[in-house]
Amino acid sequence: MKLLLIGCGIACIPLLLLLFTDRKLLFEIVLDSRPGRILHYYVVFLFGFFLYSNSLWQLERLSSETWIKIVLFLPALAYAAIFAIVSNNKEDLEIDKISNTNRPLVQENVDPNWYLWAGVLFQVSSLLLSALLGLEFLLTIIGLSLVYFIYSCKPFRLKRFVILAKVLIGLNTLIATVGGFVASGGKILDFPVFWAIFILVPISLMANFVDLKDLHGDKAAGIKTLPVLWGEGPTKWFLSVFILLAYSMVATYFEQWWITALIVPTCIVHLLLLFKKPFQEKFLFVLHNGLFLALIGLVIITGNL
Repeated sequence: MKLLLIGCGIACIPLLLLLFTDRKLLFEIVLDSRPGRILHYYVVFLFGFFLYSNSLWQLERLSSETWIKIVLFLPALAYAAIFAIVSNNKEDLEIDKISNTNRPLVQENVDPNWYLWAGVLFQVSSLLLSALLGLEFLLTIIGLSLVYFIYSCKPFRLKRFVILAKVLIGLNTLIATVGGFVASGGKILDFPVFWAIFILVPISLMANFVDLKDLHGDKAAGIKTLPVLWGEGPTKWFLSVFILLAYSMVATYFEQWWITALIVPTCIVHLLLLFKKPFQEKFLFVLHNGLFLALIGLVIITGNL
């Protein structure tokens, strides 16, 4: 209970400070928080967690303190994501004037300097909260934040390099997954090679779908994403290959007919959403996160068979 109270106290600090100093800024930050992306990293963290504790008897051995840590990791992750979003918005201002005109800096709804300091406040709170939870949680947040910084911000801004950019996104997904695995009691070196390949290859390359909506802005800014280099159509066909690979790997891993029977129609829906016009990223995020939620269910179900 003490851990929960202290954790909630730390989590409330940035919210209360902004609530009493600049409610409009807090509103803009929350409005632009992109919960689908935050949820992605939390879901893959949970996937890693349940990948180690993959049966009911293993889950029962976990202490209440462990479950409290899992719950408190969500605001820690969300706050780190807010800093990543704030810093990305600052770097991508010219791109967003074309592709994302609803962003706070584009609409000039916030003071740029205070906006950046608010992001730093959330990042510090994230580090303090994750440090309270344990070393594995702290290292997960540091890893995610560091990789996203070199991905998005100067002087690195590695998002300019098409293949390397998505390798970094895949690396962050792997960091979050391994973080969950260790938080559940596993060791880094015991993390399954199969799932590391699954995350770094098909899942990483599937992540190129996030660049489809920014095609015109990235082209104007000279950001060489796949849609900029190849065009929307060829990029979608490229993504289709790795969508099929991802679902095929899942079917191969579990080797049960009823799982394959569920995978086939889900894969078809995924492909239909990718090619649906007008393109809507949010539905693919739902399905992307839904895939890992389904994997959590499958590892628990098959772990109890």
